[in-house]
Amino acid sequence: MERLTRPRWCAVQRRSENGFALISAAAFLVLLLGFGASMLQQTIQELHRADRAKKETRAFNLAEAGIDYAVWRLYNGDGSTLPVTWSRSDLEGGGFAVNVASYDGTADTVVLNSTGNSQGQVSIVKVVGCFLRTEPDTQNPVFDHALFSDADLTLTGTFDLKGNVHSNGKVKCQGGPSVDGDLSAVGPITIQGSATITGSKTSGVPRVGMPTIDLAYYRSVATTVFTGDTTLSGTTTLDGVTFIDGNANISGQVQGTGVIVVAGNVRVNGNVTLSSGDDEFAIVATGTVRINGNCRIEGWVYTHNVDVPSEFLGQGTAEIVGGVAADVINCNGTLKVEYKQPTVDLPGGASAPAQFDAVSWRRLR
Repeated sequence: MERLTRPRWCAVQRRSENGFALISAAAFLVLLLGFGASMLQQTIQELHRADRAKKETRAFNLAEAGIDYAVWRLYNGDGSTLPVTWSRSDLEGGGFAVNVASYDGTADTVVLNSTGNSQGQVSIVKVVGCFLRTEPDTQNPVFDHALFSDADLTLTGTFDLKGNVHSNGKVKCQGGPSVDGDLSAVGPITIQGSATITGSKTSGVPRVGMPTIDLAYYRSVATTVFTGDTTLSGTTTLDGVTFIDGNANISGQVQGTGVIVVAGNVRVNGNVTLSSGDDEFAIVATGTVRINGNCRIEGWVYTHNVDVPSEFLGQGTAEIVGGVAADVINCNGTLKVEYKQPTVDLPGGASAPAQFDAVSWRRLR
């Protein structure tokens, strides 16, 4: 009887399949290695980009630090002879060099060019600014106005202003607003409707710098300090500076003389009146000052922030005997202001620290 055997072609087929599997595995391994190498190269490139971005950011921060350093040196009386260059190379991750020169030959306006360097990466920042100087026994010129806006200002038929008005932007009068005083603006003045302006209307005037609210200074000289959100109602007695490190709700009667400084937002929910004619107060805030409902404020309101513009928001009917100065002024209701010259310690006064107002800022590199 013949012995049964597997045909020869089966063995050949098996060897062919084994060879194909080996070639496929090798090809897949090559592709996998190629993909892995590509991913590794991409990861290395991303790490290089991240490291470069980190150095660029550090160089920019150092350039900004150079500006602050130069202003500090000028505050402390250095740089009496310009131009002058100051540098620091002992900082972590790099250093800076800042050149200070007079702008157009004027004594109080300077140009600062600061170069930050971090491990080969360079950033350059240019700032033009002026020193806000106030003569003894005088106020900053911001407080010579019944209404002062650091931005564009729209006066509607619900504005009744007794005193001068100024805008560091443009002014638009709509309807029948009344200004019993001079109206001035850095930009153009547009009259639409039957606005009443008893004084002059002057556009293209120089910008008036708003003094910075130095919270550290006010806190250091404060006679009363509140930590966190605070409500002042009933009768509030002032003697110098009352500092609120948070938001504030203010209403009621004020007696004494002083400034309420708020490191946050302010809501005026009712009348804020004076106990007697010898009393005087002002609200100074770095956040939004919101007037709710119908109220009368017998004092000054000043709100300013160098980082994010702060607002004076009038809702309802607000009657103010004193003045309002703010980065932005928006009123949806009626605003009546009767100017009264302040004598309390407002920002930019002769007793406050010297202040530098940056007129322009540009990153050159």
